[in-house]
Amino acid sequence: MGKKINPDARPGEKLLTLFSLLLFDGREVSLTELAHKLDCSKQTVMRLINQLEASPHCKLLRAMRGREAVYRLDRPARLPKISLNAEGLYQLALCRDFMLHLFPDSMRTNMDVTLQQASAFLPEGNTPPESIGQSFAKGRIDYTPFQDILETLRAGIYERKVCVIRYKSALGQEAREYHYAPKRLIAFRDAIYLIGWLVCDKKNVTAIHETPTLLALQRMQKADLTRRTAEHLAEPEEDGKAFGVMAGEPFVARIRFDASAALYVAEREWSEGQKVTVHKNGAITLAMTARSPAETINWVLSFGDTAEVMSPKWLREAVRKTVHTLAARYAKGEQP
Repeated sequence: MGKKINPDARPGEKLLTLFSLLLFDGREVSLTELAHKLDCSKQTVMRLINQLEASPHCKLLRAMRGREAVYRLDRPARLPKISLNAEGLYQLALCRDFMLHLFPDSMRTNMDVTLQQASAFLPEGNTPPESIGQSFAKGRIDYTPFQDILETLRAGIYERKVCVIRYKSALGQEAREYHYAPKRLIAFRDAIYLIGWLVCDKKNVTAIHETPTLLALQRMQKADLTRRTAEHLAEPEEDGKAFGVMAGEPFVARIRFDASAALYVAEREWSEGQKVTVHKNGAITLAMTARSPAETINWVLSFGDTAEVMSPKWLREAVRKTVHTLAARYAKGEQP
């Protein structure tokens, strides 16, 4: 079998590109030209053409130009007037700009092409959406090497199948394989996570834990889709009401912030039903619902000495111990 000219492109991407070329070009395109534009072999193009011909949603016309076959899509002389929501496309383009740092390069290109193609059907007088937004991430993760894993996980979610994931939870540790039923992708703090169920590796797909497990995409080394169905496993609850992404028993935390951090905290929503009390000296007390002690502690410490946990007592004590540990560590002086 010959080597692929472009091994990084996926069959689905090539099929979409082929359909777009034939749809928007409107002329007869030769096999050689298609192979050049798709950056693949003629054999690959022929397989894609056979898929299009088998589809009931389009009619592919084939003819001969000398000794070479040419192809075009049979379409009306005038494209239908599709009244797309221009404002919706502008908003999608803005979402793309804000979330670009999370996507691999191939997905960014695919989004750009899709928006451009959709713009062709905008009513007259509307300009195509331009890039007017920008995103900044602290400690950006490059997800380009995880494109194949992301595609496998997406298939597992759509098809309700179990995946075998090779996962490294910490530096210096060996990666382990887990049988995992993916349910939903989550974007949180400039990173992509996967929530689902760890399941046994036996024939019957049974959840190992009572609650779903959260995995970080960047810590996955490999993901393979299996035939084992996980359709019977419950969908994780969409709990965006409490602070934190890790599951846990909800609790109410009261945190006091100095005037220097008060405006930043008060203008944001940290949990549903939160309450902000403003004090005379410009400080505030935030009462919010959280479900992850570890995330709450790290968040409070990120404000340095401008934040103080008032309640519950166990959370205040946990922060106090952490601060004492840090003080002892830095009290040792400069280390060589």
